[in-house]
This record gives sequence, C-alpha cells and structure tokens, in this order.
Amino acid sequence: MDVKFYSDVVNFSELCYSFLAKHEAKNNLLFGILNTLKRNIHAYGSLERPRLITITKDEEIKLISIRTPPYNQLLSYTDDLESISVLVDTLSTKEENIPGVLGFKEGAWKFARAWASEHKKSVVLNMHERIYQLKSINPQTLGDNTFEEAKQSHTKVLIEWMKEFIIEAMPHKSQEDIINSQRRMKEAITRGEVFILRVNDQIVSMAKKAGSTPNGRTINAVYTPPSFRRRGYATEVVAKLCQNILDEGKKYCYLFTNLANPTSNSIYMQIGFKPVIDVDELLFQDQINDNNQS
Repeated sequence: MDVKFYSDVVNFSELCYSFLAKHEAKNNLLFGILNTLKRNIHAYGSLERPRLITITKDEEIKLISIRTPPYNQLLSYTDDLESISVLVDTLSTKEENIPGVLGFKEGAWKFARAWASEHKKSVVLNMHERIYQLKSINPQTLGDNTFEEAKQSHTKVLIEWMKEFIIEAMPHKSQEDIINSQRRMKEAITRGEVFILRVNDQIVSMAKKAGSTPNGRTINAVYTPPSFRRRGYATEVVAKLCQNILDEGKKYCYLFTNLANPTSNSIYMQIGFKPVIDVDELLFQDQINDNNQS
C-alpha cells in the first residue's frame, strides 16, 4: 500500500471527495473538518498545518486520515483494515506525538492497540459515541415555541452556554479547547449557523449547524441550561433545525451522541434519527511501572 501526505487542503479535499461520499454518513465528521480547514487552515487553534493522509492500493484510496495538532488522529470509514496497520507503521516512523484516535469502533481499536504496543502506551476509552442519520422528522416533535436564527445580541449568552456544554459533555477538554470552541461559536453566529428556541422572550435552548456533506448537514452544540430541562426544548430545537436543513434542500441530518447519555439518544430517535455506526474516542497514556522499590 502507498501512503501520501498532502499540504494543500483544497486539492486533498477534492481528491478524497468520492471516497468519503461512498459512506457519507459515516464520514460526516471528516467532510465537516475539511470544509472548515478550507475556510481557515488554522481554525482549530494551532499554527501547525494539519496532517492530511491517504492510504492507497493499486491507486485506489482505502483510508483517509486527518489530524489537526494537537488533537487526535481521525480515521475515515474503511472496509480494508490492513490500511490502518499501514497508517500506524508510517506515523510511527515520523515520531508523531499522537494523543489519541477517533474513528469507527473497529478501526479505532485496531489503530489504538497497534499504536499502544509500538509506543508502550495504555489505551483509555474516553468516549463511546454513535452517529445518527435523519431522513424525515416526526411532526409531533416540532412543537409550537419560537425558533429563530441567533442574533449578534445573543452572542454573550450563547458563548457562555458553549462553555457550559463542553464542561458538561466533554470534561476532559482543556481551557484552550473551550476558548477555541467559544471562538468558533462566535464565528458560527456571524455566519447564521446557530439557532435558538424562545419561550416568550426567554432563550431556552440552542443548536448549531456544523459540517456539510454532499447531501446532508451535521448538527452539534445542542444545549439546554439545567433550569430549562425536561420540558422538551432540546427535542423541539433539534427537530426544527432538522426541518430547516431539509427545507434548504439537504436530504439528511447527522449528529453524534454520547452513548453514556441514554436520554439524549432516546430524544433523537423520537425525532426520527436512526443509528448508523458506533464511533470511539481512545486516548493514549504512559504505562505505569508497577515494580515496587524495596
């Protein structure tokens, strides 16, 4: 198999388009990241250029992998698991400091076990997630509260909610991660990608349009403050944002859920989301020497 690294994100994205589109729902995160990088190569806060990699066999792409330092290695979906072994071997020769891997469950674990063995690391499951896809909406979840695009005047509240969302849903994230996420939220508000649900004049929930795929759009940053929960607001804001995306001409909506939160998974299935594939985020840690000193 051949491994190639790329420096031009536009050319890389064009080259990978057909491969990623074969499993569009499974690769929705990579589509979104590539679109973000095309808009701003340093969107994820690092001055280092992203690592853009293809693994090919007989000139046919078998695997795509991306990393935006200092974050995890990301894997596309592949049915050729040998390509993951080739990726590990290649990255090992480059002395990359990889903190973890994110990808479809079988592929992520294959990468993680090989990397951990090669570099004497331990593997920790940080998050067990599931990708969902929606084709049509259960009309009973649309509700009758006010749904609208967030305005600049909402920025202060929503970037604070973004901080609360990350602390609650991704407690392992650093302060720098939180600041970068708040910056991207502010930019998304400016682009008209953040939406809110209002009850009278009170904002009660939010959701954001994230990465685009050829036929779909991903939703993330779904958040309702604790004082407004258990009233159906998250269900309603997501259902209405899905309707907005479908009305714009997309065929599908996607989202990731943490399988440790059965409530959110139940909510999304009520709206009309169907499971696609499980995704694991695995982190690498230095192995502890248990030899006792006498």
